[in-house]
Amino acid sequence: MFTAFEKKNPFLAYRAPALGYAVLIFIMSSIPGYELPDLPFYSFDKIVHTIEFGLFGMLLYRALRFPEPFSSPYLLALCIGIPYAALDEIHQLYVPGRKCDIVDFVMDALGLIVFAGISAWLNRREKE
Repeated sequence: MFTAFEKKNPFLAYRAPALGYAVLIFIMSSIPGYELPDLPFYSFDKIVHTIEFGLFGMLLYRALRFPEPFSSPYLLALCIGIPYAALDEIHQLYVPGRKCDIVDFVMDALGLIVFAGISAWLNRREKE
């Protein structure tokens, strides 16, 4: 089931993508607001937040599910991802031209819950 690379390098195969994506989120949140392109409409920004953190939720679930699962990878993914989303919004208070927005946080959390849930559903174990 696992490739030779995954067996030999489980950190690189499973955990590094989630860690790298968390760093990418931090870097993108550090870009001053006046350097960001204007979005065509308000709700598009919320969709972007949902997808951005949804992908993070999927990567977190994968990092915690494979190669050997933690006891509850879905809940653990949420326990890591949702506070990270809150910290991301707080971080933006200190970035020129950016702001902390509760609606952005809610959309981030929604993305995490839904996408990690989809990952959990797709990777559910068969009852023995």
